[in-house]
Amino acid sequence: MNDERHQRHNQREAARTKAKAIREAQKKSLGRKRGLVVGASVLASIGLVVGVGFALQGQPVTAADGPSTAIFDGGIRVGKGLQVIAKKDLASNTVPNIVIYEDLQCAGCEVFSAPNMAQIRELVTSGSYTVEFHLISYLDGKSVNEYSSRAANALLCVADKSPKNFFDFNEALITNVPDVATAGPSNEELAVLASKLGVSEPSTIECIKKPIFSTWAKNIGSSVWTQKVPGTNLEFTDPPFIHVNGDQYLGDYANAAMFLQWLQTTAPVN
Repeated sequence: MNDERHQRHNQREAARTKAKAIREAQKKSLGRKRGLVVGASVLASIGLVVGVGFALQGQPVTAADGPSTAIFDGGIRVGKGLQVIAKKDLASNTVPNIVIYEDLQCAGCEVFSAPNMAQIRELVTSGSYTVEFHLISYLDGKSVNEYSSRAANALLCVADKSPKNFFDFNEALITNVPDVATAGPSNEELAVLASKLGVSEPSTIECIKKPIFSTWAKNIGSSVWTQKVPGTNLEFTDPPFIHVNGDQYLGDYANAAMFLQWLQTTAPVN
């Protein structure tokens, strides 16, 4: 047990060191990115950027625009037994919901997920909590092959067509973020990874290889900066952005014990 804890500690420290340098590089361009978002908003207002304009004007993203399971303000909710909740009326109003905004190119998201996803898996599997993932994509510029939006598409394809594999695929992607300015896995490689995790539906594999949700994810990646986080009074900041009941987690991403304590204090369960 002590060896296992020591190993986990070393893994967290390594992830934290790796992510620190990457996040600093990403944040240098964040101001420019936000400037581009504002500029796109202006263009949208005069009807020149129709697709992006829809998202930036604060209109809700509907299931028709993306995967059929993205019905929670564009998020995909997972419940007891790691089952994707496909209808809103099946979502419990009494089970606390962990909301996570993530970009699959985001180093900080990896720092949070690497030590925390295992315990989130246990809490959600048991039915104590649900977890809602919002796949945003705005870090394509930090990849040489637009990994951010392609990976988001791959995960959204699985959510839409092979939902039983969604949580596992998300965990595999978010705990193995490519280094900044490198090529992430190709669409074919993402499809192979999905297959290794149990995805067997041909339509899912085809969807991953020929992205259909990339633009949708990019639009959300732009719109999150321009409006309040749905259901809260919070302003969106860098991912990972985690909240429960409108209370944002601001603790150490790499400290699983700290996150669990915050979670159980913010939304205690019997």
